[in-house]
Amino acid sequence: MCRLFAQHASLDHDLREPLCTAHNALRTQSHKHPHGWGIAWYDAGGVRVRRGVMPAHADEAFVEAAREARSEIVLAHVRDASVGCVAEENTHPFMHGPWLFAHNGTVARFRRVARVRALLEAEIHPVFRGAITGDTDSERCFFLFLTRLAARLPANRHPGLDDVRRAFAETVGTVVRIADSRTAKPSSLNLLATDGQVLAACRHGRALHVAPHIATSGVFAIASEPIGAGPWSEVPEDGFVGIDSDHRVLQRPTQARAAARATRPKLRVD
Repeated sequence: MCRLFAQHASLDHDLREPLCTAHNALRTQSHKHPHGWGIAWYDAGGVRVRRGVMPAHADEAFVEAAREARSEIVLAHVRDASVGCVAEENTHPFMHGPWLFAHNGTVARFRRVARVRALLEAEIHPVFRGAITGDTDSERCFFLFLTRLAARLPANRHPGLDDVRRAFAETVGTVVRIADSRTAKPSSLNLLATDGQVLAACRHGRALHVAPHIATSGVFAIASEPIGAGPWSEVPEDGFVGIDSDHRVLQRPTQARAAARATRPKLRVD
């Protein structure tokens, strides 16, 4: 599988600690997840993404990117390639417009059943489908999420945390409906997304942790595994956690099971 990390903190917070030097830093985790890395953040020029296909623990460019990243919101990922070859286009985080996205898990039967791949892509709006560049299940989950998010929002309204939560729920529900069966290992869908204003994640099938102490420590962090001292708490299965630009934190169920039974939404992507 993979490991992911995201942080909302002040610009002067040193990212090298959680990414490189802290106990169980993401770079340390890359010994077990060696198939590439990515670090992404926001600056005056927009979205910045640095990626590499070497293991993060063996690539000094990972340390350089951690040193360079200065942003309230930073997202990072180390990959264990369960679906798709080791290549930059398959390396997280994925980007589209202001949105960044990372995934920890696997869509059931995606690699071996062509119908699962076809049905999943059919749920993605053509505008987003045309932006796919790699061959991973993760990138398709990203564009399915953007499809569901766009369908929920009136024109020119910025998404809030509950919009993202519902889009996550519909994404997980759609994947489960298409890919999961009684005879196959179920999908695991820990999803992480940000547009530079909201930062959010959901848990489905893999462990996920949060340190939501922005009011006291000045740092809000999400990670597959606890990094450093914390304190960290585990996000419940099928749970959601996020923070917005006003430092409001939302933690609640995604309600993915209900979304799995929902009808297909009408799409409003222009």
